[in-house]
Amino acid sequence: MIALRMSLISWLMIFCALPSSVFGFSSDFRFCVATAAHQIEGGNLNSDWDRWEQIPGKIKNGDHARISTDSWNHVDEDVRHMKDLGVDLYRFSVEWAKIEPSPGVFRAAEVERYRDLVRRLRAEGIDSMVTLHHFTLPAWVADRGGWDWSGIADAFERYVAFVAGILGPDVRLWVTINEPMTVIAGGYVSDVFPPGRGNISLIAGPITNMVRAHARAYHRLHRILDTSDFRPKVGFAHHLRNFDPGRRGNPLDRYLARKFDEVFNWAIPLATVDGKLRWKVPFLTRTDVFIPEAVGTQDFFGLNYYSRDRLRLRPFKAPFIHRETLRGADTTELGWEVYPVGMDRLLIKIRMMFPGMEIYLTENGLADQDDNQRIPFIREHLKVLEKHIRDGAPIRGYCHWTLNDNFEWAEGYTAHFGFYSLEPGTLKRIPRPSAIWFGEMTRKVKETGRLGE
Repeated sequence: MIALRMSLISWLMIFCALPSSVFGFSSDFRFCVATAAHQIEGGNLNSDWDRWEQIPGKIKNGDHARISTDSWNHVDEDVRHMKDLGVDLYRFSVEWAKIEPSPGVFRAAEVERYRDLVRRLRAEGIDSMVTLHHFTLPAWVADRGGWDWSGIADAFERYVAFVAGILGPDVRLWVTINEPMTVIAGGYVSDVFPPGRGNISLIAGPITNMVRAHARAYHRLHRILDTSDFRPKVGFAHHLRNFDPGRRGNPLDRYLARKFDEVFNWAIPLATVDGKLRWKVPFLTRTDVFIPEAVGTQDFFGLNYYSRDRLRLRPFKAPFIHRETLRGADTTELGWEVYPVGMDRLLIKIRMMFPGMEIYLTENGLADQDDNQRIPFIREHLKVLEKHIRDGAPIRGYCHWTLNDNFEWAEGYTAHFGFYSLEPGTLKRIPRPSAIWFGEMTRKVKETGRLGE
């Protein structure tokens, strides 16, 4: 009996010593909302996107971001709402076009505004994750070729050094480039983003320059900010999607889905492992470039996850590549399939390809003006994270896209991703029911370590 009692005590001691992540969310798991400067600030008049928005037909309803949510004049309100949501991390971007409106001319006052925001957030117990490039370029960079310009890695590194010198040790988490392959798909494969090339054969140069710019920024950030007791964490925010064949029994569809997965999802992440940027799509595009400075330039894996694509290859009918949604599937306001299992599939791959690397879900959300889907959408995706955390995955945070309804690029103001809607004219923030639920949920998770129902 004594031996049995001692055995039980020993097991109890082991049980208590186990990290909380074995059973659910650990105490250092971060809840977060994510935004992007051009989409919320307004006044970004020296950018390629401001020009793009003036071209008729590029943005739905002729919308533009010159005012957007006017976030700079609503900082107090927005920070208060973050507190209500229970977040302890805010992912936002700084705007290169405002900070360096012409070559080599930097506006310290603009970066000071971001530093004031960082310090204001910290005073409220909210840390910052800073994104250095979120889709927009200064107009002068675009005029020189944008991501095709041979000098863009130098220019980006110079801008990053200036920002790091001011924001410095107040920020530990940095995203160099948000969704690089979305920029490529939108601006080079199609024409819904600037520069609107619409030619897949042109993607090798811009992708190579993005990887080089990221690598230069990564090393510069660490040279500036690393100290004996402070080391920032730097990575990409990758938009990964599940690509499935529209017809499982069709070899052309299976091949197409495999190629999309290879190029869109993994070409850039794998280049940070061995420095090799490579892919091959017969008759369309191929590259095989060695970028040694890119090796080891992800301190964490940033995952933006929204949905999946089912693809059909139609050789004799335009468009040759047809994207479709599973018949009868639950879809969002934008027609995107609600597919939480897809995030599970991607996390399995990330953990296999990048073993032990910390993971942040840097974006996850849906367009849902009526707010009927948002709560179950978030809950089901968090259940996926919870499962992986219990399995030992080093998943450190969940960032919901987004705080307020805002300018959603080519969709203008027709897509409603926010916890808060905006009152026309006044821009007053109005909480949706999901905002109330999210605040209650985050506090419960922090108390119990479990998501619950």
